[in-house]
Amino acid sequence: MGTIIDISASHKTAIGCSKIAQALGMSRWGTAFELWAQLTGRQPWPDLGNHLRVALGEPMEDVLRPFVAERLGGTLTRDRREYRHPDLPLVGHVDYRLSRDAEAVVELLGGPASKRPVADMKTSLGHGARHRFGEDGTDEVDADVLLQMQGYMLLTGAEVAFVAALVPGPDLKIYPIRADLELQHLIREGVMRFWNCVQTDTPPDPTTEADARQRWTRHTAGKVIEVDPATAALLRDFAAVKARLRAVEAEEKAIRDTLIPQLQDADSIIFNGASLATFRANKDSIRVNWEGLSTRLLDDVDEETRAAWLADFTETRPGPRVLRLARGLEANS
Repeated sequence: MGTIIDISASHKTAIGCSKIAQALGMSRWGTAFELWAQLTGRQPWPDLGNHLRVALGEPMEDVLRPFVAERLGGTLTRDRREYRHPDLPLVGHVDYRLSRDAEAVVELLGGPASKRPVADMKTSLGHGARHRFGEDGTDEVDADVLLQMQGYMLLTGAEVAFVAALVPGPDLKIYPIRADLELQHLIREGVMRFWNCVQTDTPPDPTTEADARQRWTRHTAGKVIEVDPATAALLRDFAAVKARLRAVEAEEKAIRDTLIPQLQDADSIIFNGASLATFRANKDSIRVNWEGLSTRLLDDVDEETRAAWLADFTETRPGPRVLRLARGLEANS
């Protein structure tokens, strides 16, 4: 089933299992609208070529592999194949397959698995690890990982998947996840619904401000919408929050105006021998005066060349839409 392929290319013609949660609107890392924009060419794919976490991924897997195999009590075989569903625009690239009779498999299923289980390794050494992974030995993983594993099992027919996560400590935790047919049915429906948006060039409903600003970059002159009570309440809440922010910012400025003169040119601030703060300059920055440089260059060319250069390097960018509250709403906040 499958051959070795360019993973980045395959994800432009189908949904990768790691993107299932995003396609279903359940991801912490991106929205369905953002994924749709990438797949339809409206937004570039993130460049992970120089990302340290990605660069360390496979070398770290080689380090973890014997420890994971020992914990699972079986043999791990690297799997570099592409798994593509015959009826769904779904593709998966599994890290490893585990021997069917591994100790962890027999303990979980009561006997050997009918198909080799999936094994996946995650390196999550940042503060976000506590939101992604729960107690060792449970299936407490976040939606991105859970749906990715269910996608792998849907593609391979495996009955169970094991996630090995290197978390802060560092500590190696193992999460067994059994195939859930009901959840896999929801994945089927969600993937098809999302892919229909891609094929028909129909954007999913925006769920964030960034999504909405990309979906509707310009307003329609004269268009008025009548909002429901819930949206009207949100606007009133927005006005109240902005008023509180203005008050807090004014309070902060008053404190800084009183405090900073008292610190003079001190490097550190203490009270009763205990450190309270430091007041040091950041590292000097270097900034090129591009406006001055361009003016100098333009002075040395003739008028026709100058006009051509200006035309080549001039672009009109649409002004951002600004949400301005009605005066009455601001006054009442």
